[in-house]
Amino acid sequence: MQTETVHALWLHRSQSLSLPELVALTGITESEIHELVDAGALLPANPQALPWTFSADCVVTVRTANRLRHDLELDSHAVALALTLLSQIRALESELAQLRARQPVFSRF
Repeated sequence: MQTETVHALWLHRSQSLSLPELVALTGITESEIHELVDAGALLPANPQALPWTFSADCVVTVRTANRLRHDLELDSHAVALALTLLSQIRALESELAQLRARQPVFSRF
């Protein structure tokens, strides 16, 4: 039986990542990240400041964008639209869960 070593990195959402760190954590190229920023799918912490930095949340966004791009063969603008729609769905699901939690539970007897 072979043992496989897995590396994990715990990121806090308030942590900032440089562009090279984001590239290393996501496996996509700097030019692909620039395309995502240009398409509006990804937003640097301060777009006017160079070099760019990104919040740790961007790792999930970039990995999702990469899967959408490769699995569905989407261009950068379609990926940006899909990410926006997924974000809106998550927000609506969260709001619905909060509303359901406030709703009184009626038992049927």
